[in-house]
Amino acid sequence: MPGARRTSLRELSTRDYCLYRVICMELENLEHEIQIEGKIGLDLSALSTAIQDRRLLVEWLRELLFPPASLYNDCGITEAVEDLLLRETL
Repeated sequence: MPGARRTSLRELSTRDYCLYRVICMELENLEHEIQIEGKIGLDLSALSTAIQDRRLLVEWLRELLFPPASLYNDCGITEAVEDLLLRETL
């Protein structure tokens, strides 16, 4: 949705904030899994699945016009990183 304004944290309803929080926590878990699997390199299937899941969650954040995960926690994905992730082909 080019040009659509993403919602700020304070504009989210309680329901939307709960969904946003769950998505951000899962993104954080996937980031850790990607880092670990990337270093160990034993299970490329798990690494590939984690990368695809991360991309789908980023797409979902954007489709719902939720703020980037970096607004939820310091290690979250910024909007610039979202752009990079979405440019990569699956």
